Amino acid sequence: MIRCLFILIVSVAFSTYTGAQEINNVNPVIKIVVGEPFYIHEVLEGQTLEAIASAYNANIEAIKKENPTLTDPLITRINIRIPYTDESAAKMMEVAAEMGLAETIGTKTKRSNKRKKAPMEEALELLEKEEELKPKVNLDLNEEQLAILSERSKTLEERLNDLEVLHEEIDEKPVLDEDGFQKDELRIADSKEGVEIKNEPISAVIYDRLALFKKEGDQSLLLKEYFLLRINPDGVVTNVRDERSETNQNTNLLDMNELKGRFIADSSEPFKGMIIPIGINATVNRIRFEVKVKKGKVKIINKTFPSEFESSRAVYIELIINSKPVETLRAKFKVTILDGETFISIHDKFEYNPFGIISATMGDKKLLELEEFSAL
Repeated sequence: MIRCLFILIVSVAFSTYTGAQEINNVNPVIKIVVGEPFYIHEVLEGQTLEAIASAYNANIEAIKKENPTLTDPLITRINIRIPYTDESAAKMMEVAAEMGLAETIGTKTKRSNKRKKAPMEEALELLEKEEELKPKVNLDLNEEQLAILSERSKTLEERLNDLEVLHEEIDEKPVLDEDGFQKDELRIADSKEGVEIKNEPISAVIYDRLALFKKEGDQSLLLKEYFLLRINPDGVVTNVRDERSETNQNTNLLDMNELKGRFIADSSEPFKGMIIPIGINATVNRIRFEVKVKKGKVKIINKTFPSEFESSRAVYIELIINSKPVETLRAKFKVTILDGETFISIHDKFEYNPFGIISATMGDKKLLELEEFSAL
């Protein structure tokens, strides 16, 4: 009887924990996959299937059916399909409103029409509206009123002249296609300029930046850089559009020309002839602390250890034990460890943001390296 009661209490406690787990990255955007509507959720560390289903007001078994390869616990940073239902749609409408993503059809149409107008047309239309809003002019004007009208006419003429100059400057710039790239782009084999083929994947730019980070000794390395890449039929990056913005909180450390001439991946076949939005990502920390080694045991000196890395304490001790002959050592040591990860992300559009959802990753690498171990 006592055993049954204990099991019941544990089950209730677990259910309460699962239900209380907060999912902060709910994605309310509908994506059509093979003709069916879904919500695409990126699994973050520690998230459970039960909590995710609750956040989307979805059925767990239906999610499992659409994602037959799911494991327990869930693999971090994979995307899972959440089936679209009336119940989930109602919940996601609330989420979208809270996130400020809701947009009426009328607003969207106005914004679309505005984009299609040439700068000159839009400026003239604004001037016409401005004139319409002005009160009708009395034709019986005195000298002072005529002077004011003449001055305003000169100002309007100057504005129109400025717009004409701007229009000419725009015409002189390279003509871009609808994706924002220069038109009539050639394959590398036919290019007159001869784009240099680097025979390296684009992930190599991360390793170059990582090597610089190790050399300079900075406390941390953060890369979050978004670009739109054109991949030619040879699988090589031939053009790059800079998509780094304050909205996406980009770091702006890389020269985008470094990406040209590189292969998108070791296997470029799926990307040949495509335009894809990618993110170049790296988060690496340099953790410094002191340890005491005695009789094969490693003890971290607490006052020297950064509290934000407390969860990795055991991992760092294991790294030291596996890297150094601690059985023969007896002293205090200064330790520096590099801890982080790097990866290339491929994105799907989230409303107006082409980088809103990570649909896949490439070249994922975990970094855990004992950089320094010196006696004090």
